[in-house]
Amino acid sequence: MQTPREVFRKLMNYQPGGELPARIFNWHWTFGMYGSTDTTWPGPGTQFWHETIERWHREGLSAEVNTPAAVNDYFSVDRRLHLRIKVEIWPPHEPSIIEESGEFQVRVDGSGRVTRQYAGPRAELSMPEYLSYPIMSRQTWERFAREHLDAGAAGRSVFQVVKDGQILIESAPDWPNFAEARRLLLESPLPVEVFAGSLFGFLREWMGLVNLCYALHDDESWVQAMMDHLSSLSLAALQQVLGPLAVPVDHVTWWEDMAYKAGPLISPRHARRLMLPAYRRVNEYLRSLGIDLIGVDSDGDISSLIPVWLDAGLNAVYPLEVAAGMDVAALRACYGRELRMIGGIDKQALARGPKAIHAELARRLPLVASGGYIPAVDHSVPHDIAFDDYLYYQQLLREECQRYLP
Repeated sequence: MQTPREVFRKLMNYQPGGELPARIFNWHWTFGMYGSTDTTWPGPGTQFWHETIERWHREGLSAEVNTPAAVNDYFSVDRRLHLRIKVEIWPPHEPSIIEESGEFQVRVDGSGRVTRQYAGPRAELSMPEYLSYPIMSRQTWERFAREHLDAGAAGRSVFQVVKDGQILIESAPDWPNFAEARRLLLESPLPVEVFAGSLFGFLREWMGLVNLCYALHDDESWVQAMMDHLSSLSLAALQQVLGPLAVPVDHVTWWEDMAYKAGPLISPRHARRLMLPAYRRVNEYLRSLGIDLIGVDSDGDISSLIPVWLDAGLNAVYPLEVAAGMDVAALRACYGRELRMIGGIDKQALARGPKAIHAELARRLPLVASGGYIPAVDHSVPHDIAFDDYLYYQQLLREECQRYLP
């Protein structure tokens, strides 16, 4: 029987002669909300909102299915091992609550932002109000970079291997358990995934979108300097860990969220000029290690950014939001085998019942036959999807994919 790692590699890497595995890889995102208090990358471990699982408990899901591992087991999710490397803020700010009422909390998060948000379960159903950001000028950037984005900071080379939002092992190249961590990755039956960092996405988080857009207009050289610094940090952090580990990595991902329903939040011209060289420096190193699959996670309509990413050495995109116009068949017609894809199944169709689910899968799944595509819901699974409808989606996905696989 093929391991999940073998299935993933065959699906995404266009095996010689067009060989595909006998089953689909049951991909679920790790940027859902359910099951953990860990809010650092790669996230809580399931793609479901808390309210989704709570609804499903009322609709027939056993109350004992109440942890990330149990939820993923129940839905036969194919896991990945996340090799978590410190490519972002280190050390992080100490989160704290500044003010708390019955309805709201004002807090400082791990990046130093001050936010106002609903307290309790309502928090996941709303966006926070951002009251202040840690980067507002060149001076605050320089202090932030000095204190939190130093590639040589103590502890930067410490990494974690994570599954279902839980740390399996923490190690570093000079720690006594390094060989144990390396063996775990070498012998893993699960795909090994690495997060490479972010350029636009991190700056948007630390500056705010409006401030970042003004900076692009008023002081492009500053934005260039920040993106170059982030690229250098990613490269140095990855080299500190991946070099000594010398283990196969199946998938590297960047995170950006640099688009919305109507198009990108940064012009393709700016992306090509400022971001492409920064991506390329890191991606060339990853390619030198034999890593072939390097993707980018961005919501929204990313159509005009894909050519930039391809030129920068990125060859996969996700989650491909259908509501933003992303159509996996159209992208394959445009880019052929050059572009690999994960996602592209409209979460809104799942909320409309079996007939809509059947129609949605009939539109998307023929692409499975040509490889380079793993169908998956195009973001976290919200609570407007009924338990029986999600079960129907999962069953139909498995059955229909068999029509396109050996």
